[in-house]
Amino acid sequence: MEDTYGARVGSVRQSTLDWALTGLRLVLAALVAKPALSKFITHGTSVAFFDAIGMPAPTLMVIVAGFIEVGAVVLLLAGVGERLAAFSLIPVMLVAVLYVGPDWKNLSVLVGSLVLLLLERGSGSRSWPAQRLLG
Repeated sequence: MEDTYGARVGSVRQSTLDWALTGLRLVLAALVAKPALSKFITHGTSVAFFDAIGMPAPTLMVIVAGFIEVGAVVLLLAGVGERLAAFSLIPVMLVAVLYVGPDWKNLSVLVGSLVLLLLERGSGSRSWPAQRLLG
């Protein structure tokens, strides 16, 4: 009886962690999606902004940051490569904090990426909670 109870408690804990990490991935994707897409939609404005804040090679940096951010959003939304997405967002957010200054979005993405990197065990270790619900 006690083994069954312990297994259920462990299952609830794991399920809670799974849901929390899923929520974190979705929040990170939501915070990064608009700035990522704007680097391509309003490319000239983004280059001008990067140049105004003193970023070296602003045209190249806009493209590099945009591809990293869009790639991270796709990975986070697809639920694969979450650690890679988090790892790739960390240097982008550090540069943003250093050049633009710390604001709530940059710091939220930076901290969220660090948390995801530390807690996520890889897509092979467990499935998304929604996949478990659907069977």
